[in-house]
Amino acid sequence: IALVVLVSFTTLFTSCDLFEDADDIDFDATLEETITVTEESTGTNVAYTETILLDATSDPDIDEYQDKITGFTVKKISYQLTSYDGPSLCTFSGTLAFGDASLATSTVSATITNLNLQQAFTSAQIFDLTFNQADADKIAALLKDDKAVKIYLNGTLSQTPVYCTIRVIVDVSVKADAL
Repeated sequence: IALVVLVSFTTLFTSCDLFEDADDIDFDATLEETITVTEESTGTNVAYTETILLDATSDPDIDEYQDKITGFTVKKISYQLTSYDGPSLCTFSGTLAFGDASLATSTVSATITNLNLQQAFTSAQIFDLTFNQADADKIAALLKDDKAVKIYLNGTLSQTPVYCTIRVIVDVSVKADAL
């Protein structure tokens, strides 16, 4: 009889864990933010820096579940030039970096080398950034903690003046407890 009671309790607690996991929901979201580049000076090899905040709660599903989110998975990060006005041969070399929303330094960065801004805009191509899994996990942890992440554009414009907008796209999967 003791064995039957022990098996019954083990089954009951195992079943409760299954029901708890069954209440979890998973969904995908695409987070987007725009970096506006405005460099009015005329020159060559001009250093440029811009910082913006990507707020994950701007996505309605993330906003709804923000207090129940148990984790993010970063699937892909990409960018696209959505406007451009400047010299036809202007290139950008530098980094697109990510950091804690409450701090002023980046944690993770990806390199962009000799990107011709006019060609990138004209082609409307979406460029994928390369991150290793550990870096993607760091960005996911920042999103989980703050539901936001700072994005830093740092680099050199080969010719100026330049005016452009860059759409940063972060594709994530979200795991949350049910409401």
